[in-house]
Amino acid sequence: MADKKVTVAANHVTKRFDLAERQSDKVKAVFKFWGKGIPNFWAVKGVSFEAHAGETIGVIGTNGSGKSTLLEMVAGLTQPTSGQMTINGSTSIIAIGAGMRPQLTGRANIRLKALMQGMTEKEIEAKMDDIIEFSELGDFIDQPVKSYSSGMKSKLGFAISVYSDADIVIIDEALSVGDPTFTQKSMERTKRFKEEGKTIFFVSHSAAQMRQMADRVIWMHYGDIRMDGPIDEVMPEYDRFLKHFNRLSENERLTYQKRYKEAQKTFTLEHLKQIERNRQMLADPATAVQRQKENQHAFVEDNEKMGWFTRVVLIIFIVATVGLMNKQLLNMSWANVMAHPTHLITNFAPSKLAALDKRHGRNGNNSQQTDMLTATQNSYTVKEGETLASIAANANISVAAIMQANQLTDETVTPGQVLTLPVER
Repeated sequence: MADKKVTVAANHVTKRFDLAERQSDKVKAVFKFWGKGIPNFWAVKGVSFEAHAGETIGVIGTNGSGKSTLLEMVAGLTQPTSGQMTINGSTSIIAIGAGMRPQLTGRANIRLKALMQGMTEKEIEAKMDDIIEFSELGDFIDQPVKSYSSGMKSKLGFAISVYSDADIVIIDEALSVGDPTFTQKSMERTKRFKEEGKTIFFVSHSAAQMRQMADRVIWMHYGDIRMDGPIDEVMPEYDRFLKHFNRLSENERLTYQKRYKEAQKTFTLEHLKQIERNRQMLADPATAVQRQKENQHAFVEDNEKMGWFTRVVLIIFIVATVGLMNKQLLNMSWANVMAHPTHLITNFAPSKLAALDKRHGRNGNNSQQTDMLTATQNSYTVKEGETLASIAANANISVAAIMQANQLTDETVTPGQVLTLPVER
């Protein structure tokens, strides 16, 4: 089949359902913050496979294994939660009552489903009698479908799909009901689908039908593909599982089912990623190790990028902090902060403080004088011959800072004038 056209390709496809008790909970589930407490159920947990033109694939599994959910995604009736489902061609699903409108007659349902499958009114009229004849419903064709038995619904659905021109035909347990004669006729028609190059997905609990129809089998088991291969390899394993399962006591069967269903509730997409990593490691250890090293290298590069980002943010924070301290502690304007960004450091450096003490005649040996200077360190009396510029230079602060602290309108000062210096000395 490798040389034939790929009609269906599933790549790590999942399907999650929210187990909300009320309609309002379903609305909340749309918003993760509100809906995070709503339990989930993963009907399909990351399956991958390919189907080719002219291939008949049997899908088996116990009830609740995810068969119908998977095929609904193949048919396009529902979309995957994650992963990719690629469909190359038109699809038609044959299931008991699928797409039927109970209040309409069989004839009206033929017209409706045929239109949904892309047939024109002219084509429907040309095929109407053949569809009714194949369905074997006779006069019941003009009765409401809600009055039909399961077998009659199956006959009608199969008859409509027989005369559609779909590339992919999905038969979901539609041949499990009805009389043996119609079942055999339907199986013969299905074989013609295969000869016409159609892809067929066939679901049935009948091992005999499966062996008669399928040449490949996908075994679904609680959301996973347990086996995928030729029918003579998969069916014996499935039969062996059923025999073992049926020999279990009722409590043992319930415990088994509960364990798997609990795994479907606690499953996450991160689990799927880890499973895929493990598969790659088992399939090709060397490649997996190389990929892991590449991922680690990328992680280191990301950390280095993050390290540089952190450093830049830290530098900006330090510069902003120093600027604010210059403005607040030294009473400087933003213009002076930008012009003299290092004043906060230089004004409090020990060497600068010692030079200022010496310049202003403050002797460290005279503790009383030092105490007095400390007590009056914010005030300064202008001496003869001093200018505001010289005072600012001696105090190691800007002229603008002194003018702002003393609310001066110009730089004129007079001997004996008392100034308030904005920095403690």
